[in-house]
This record gives sequence, C-alpha cells and structure tokens, in this order.
Amino acid sequence: MDIFSHALWANIIFQQADPATRYTASALSVMPDLIPFVPSMLNKTHLKMWLSIRKESYDEVAKKVPPWVYRIYDITHSIPIWTAGFLIAWLVMGSIPWAAFGWLLHILIDIPTHPKNFFPTPFLWPLSNFRVNGINWAVPWFVIVNFGTLAVLYYFAYFR
Repeated sequence: MDIFSHALWANIIFQQADPATRYTASALSVMPDLIPFVPSMLNKTHLKMWLSIRKESYDEVAKKVPPWVYRIYDITHSIPIWTAGFLIAWLVMGSIPWAAFGWLLHILIDIPTHPKNFFPTPFLWPLSNFRVNGINWAVPWFVIVNFGTLAVLYYFAYFR
C-alpha cells in the first residue's frame, strides 16, 4: 500500500490513543517503506527507475532494484523481526510500546495488498520465504475502495 494510506490508517486506528502515541504510530507506520526505499531514491539512476514504474513494467523494474533494497525490505516487513524489536523496546522502556503497533499494522496491511511480482510482503522472513500473492494496491478499483473507506471513517471520526 502507499505510504499515505499507511499513515492515514494508523492515524484513524490510533485515534483514541494519546496524541504522542497516535502520531508516533502514524510515523512508524510508514517506516517499513521509507527505510529501504528512500536511500535508493537518493541515487539519481534509481530515482528515474522508481519514477518510471507502470503496472505493466513491474517485472522489468523489479529486476533493476538493487539487492540491498530487497534485503532491507525483508527486514522491515518481517513479523519475527518486528516482534524481536517490540520485545526489546518493551524490556528497555518497561512498558508496552503501543506506538510500535503502527509498524505491525503496516506489515499486516501489506500482506494482502502486494502481488508476488512486485515487492510481496516477506512477513515470515527469516523463518520462511512464503509470500502471499495479494492484490495490487495501485489498481484503480482498490484505490477507490481504500480512500473511500478512509474518507467515511474520517468523516465519522471528525465530523459526526
């Protein structure tokens, strides 16, 4: 899913949390994508590649993505890795780091919304390479459903 949707979903799901938790969860909900992709996009050649992506070209673009981007993507989209980080944060903080669930939310949303031909979610990595062949979050009907649902939820959360 796109990073804006990740942030919007986290924000609405954490609406009842205190503001610090809510905004931190929203920020953490975009980190699994920002961490692997931003460094790659800082390279002019890679940026041109990312900007040229069309649905029909997923396979060809996927071949051009540097291997280190995939490795970082594996790490940031892994539930076992998230769990280890969550438990360490809990031990260090001495309380449940509720905002960390924003990151987990990102992973859970990505599982059914990424096709196998373009960054399928490695949610069980490094324990397994299993990936779900999800729907493409960028297809028009899904974009309409996603943002339409968000619009309804935000309407009821803020204007009702």
